[in-house]
Amino acid sequence: MLIYAFRDAQGTWHGDPDAVIDEARPGRGILALPPTTAGQDPGLFDDQRLEVLYGTCDLEASQSFYRLDGGDTLLATWRVHELLSPAYRLPASRPDTASQAPPEVKLEIAGPRRRYSLSADRLAEGRAEVTVIVCTTDGVIQGELTGELDSGDLADVGRLIASAAIACEPEPSTVPADPPAGAVKATRPGQAWTSEAVAHLREGHREGKSVTQLAEELGRSEKSIRFKLSGLRLSPFPHDLVPAPRFPASTEPEPPKAYTVEEKRRLHPNAYKPWEPHDDQRLAELCAQGASLDELAQEFGRNEGAIASRLEKINAEGPAVEAQQL
Repeated sequence: MLIYAFRDAQGTWHGDPDAVIDEARPGRGILALPPTTAGQDPGLFDDQRLEVLYGTCDLEASQSFYRLDGGDTLLATWRVHELLSPAYRLPASRPDTASQAPPEVKLEIAGPRRRYSLSADRLAEGRAEVTVIVCTTDGVIQGELTGELDSGDLADVGRLIASAAIACEPEPSTVPADPPAGAVKATRPGQAWTSEAVAHLREGHREGKSVTQLAEELGRSEKSIRFKLSGLRLSPFPHDLVPAPRFPASTEPEPPKAYTVEEKRRLHPNAYKPWEPHDDQRLAELCAQGASLDELAQEFGRNEGAIASRLEKINAEGPAVEAQQL
């Protein structure tokens, strides 16, 4: 869910108010911007209450969260963030309000074939434990990634992953020609679709231009054009671009790992749940008393890998830790 447009105090819309979203109607909320901070240049929308639109869309997300008056915390698109920054800044944490910060951030996006969920648990000393789960649309887990890092590094890690995704995308087979007058050409692979580019795509499709022509005019791959046309409901979904599953030669295909978060929790009730401070304290105490890894896994309702990882993070001592170091 991204904030993709907002209306200022004069009633003018900014951002991408015509963006195509997956929901039937966009979400709406109010974002109150603080006044200009002394000694800083004023922002365009300082000290205003902005009406914002948000929804699931394919625009490029920034790394900045915005807290609405209703309490929702959402990412904004890069275009919206560039308009609001540096006007928008979260107030500095105070001792009486620091506890109001959410202990866990959860985000989820869905595509035609996959669902992606990310949770970031706040830890001590400004660190965060991040878990990413990739599932099919029916909930079968396809991949998972867990790690701990400094909260201040999350934005740079996000940019690094985005750069890796761009680098791994196949290069177009032809060099795009210069766009005609009035066209808005992508300046780099993976650039977010602007409202002008979408309008150009709609008009070109209406005029009967081929996918190849549209790709050359907009500086994008034919694959990107076909997926975008499908998203705009102007052409069928390009099933031929979805790669078929690969199986080892001369062997029977192995069935996929059909387990979901719910199924994992039947074996380990607390799988993927954040650790509470009292859990860490009890885990360290039981470990010091000689409990084995298997006994700790049963006690806390988690698999042995999660227990071993947590023991290392809290610097626990005991036979269960020593067994992992052998």
